Amino acid sequence: MRTEDTERDMKEERKEEVLKEEEIVKEAWGSMTLGKMYYRGWLFGALLLITVVCLGVMTYKGKQTPVLLNAVIVGGNDLKADWLEESFAGYAGIEEEDGILRFRTNIPDDGGGMTSTTALTTLMGAEAVDVLVCPENVYEEYGSQDGFLDMRELLGDRAKEYEDMLTDHGICLRSGNLAQKEELTAYDEVYVAIPVNSQNPEMAVRFVEYLLQ
Repeated sequence: MRTEDTERDMKEERKEEVLKEEEIVKEAWGSMTLGKMYYRGWLFGALLLITVVCLGVMTYKGKQTPVLLNAVIVGGNDLKADWLEESFAGYAGIEEEDGILRFRTNIPDDGGGMTSTTALTTLMGAEAVDVLVCPENVYEEYGSQDGFLDMRELLGDRAKEYEDMLTDHGICLRSGNLAQKEELTAYDEVYVAIPVNSQNPEMAVRFVEYLLQ
């Protein structure tokens, strides 16, 4: 009897020890899980805060940095976009802190196809074109709709110097012009015009004068 009692007591003690060990493991696991959750929550919060701050800075800079010129070159050479920006900035005395120059060269010269027409009409309607460099067919299309300012008035006294290049709504650059020399475009006759809803007409005129060098 004593032996059986002793064995029974030992089994109960072992069971209690196992239960205690299980409780300890559960508590430890619970603490570890909470710790991980706390760590992950803290990390997520930090990342979220950094994202919000970055977006805020970008938005603030976007509002504070003025766009000095939106120039669209239909059928332009994408490889020359950066060079054109730097070259014109040097010509006009524009520093980086003064504002942004945007040169869009990605509208194809597809003979008035739907791709170029849709893209250009969208930009024009959004008042995102200050000066347009294009082939004759594009120039005629928008010029016939009175879509350009009077280049003669914009150039003022300097218009006399370019009388042979002035057209009804803009300018047709002479052969051997800067756009051709630098291979900015692939078409022979290069027309330049300033849309009636240009947001930066004075800077647009500077760009026209730059091309007339």
